[in-house]
Amino acid sequence: MFVGHYGPAAGLAGGRVKLWHGFVAVQFLDILWAPFVLLGVEHVRIVENFTASNHFDLYNMPYTHSLVMAVMWSVLFGGAYHFWRKGGGLTAGGLVFSHWILDFVTHKPDLELWFGGPKVGLSLWDNRPVAISTELGLLILGLGIYLLRTTTKGLAGQVAPALLFVFLLAAQVFGNFGPPPQGPAAAAWTAIIAYALFAALAAGVDATREPGH
Repeated sequence: MFVGHYGPAAGLAGGRVKLWHGFVAVQFLDILWAPFVLLGVEHVRIVENFTASNHFDLYNMPYTHSLVMAVMWSVLFGGAYHFWRKGGGLTAGGLVFSHWILDFVTHKPDLELWFGGPKVGLSLWDNRPVAISTELGLLILGLGIYLLRTTTKGLAGQVAPALLFVFLLAAQVFGNFGPPPQGPAAAAWTAIIAYALFAALAAGVDATREPGH
């Protein structure tokens, strides 16, 4: 899954957990995955139309996307967040783990349950119309909840969420219909840049809205 990950982040943001914090949390496993690929710790093959939705054969990512490691990263992230923000750790850790749940729905069976264990995945990516509808549905639902839970500080509070949605929509369309990356390194760097950009845009939204009363 891609932008659909941001649905839970938006839906639970607006209080102790800021929107941009949630954006980092839900993509934390992929934020780790990208440098792990660059370092040769994990591996991906770029195979054109490997699924109906993208070009990634994610055949080796046990340290970021196995179930046992997803639980570990969720606990570590949630604990660190709790000490940093004096609360909100359970929500933040849950958002990290939501990444694995949604990947389980969309990925081919490439998610190990433990190191060397069976790989699972329900392959929703092989049905592109349903996959795209699910991604956008989760995103729209989450952003809608966020807008209802927060109030705008002015016109910017209306423009910033719309701008964020447009960027996420464009990224989803490019990911589903664009050409394959030039190689694993290009895919990893694209991920790093995209996740940083989306978190920055979410921080901009945070600056224009406040928790509702």
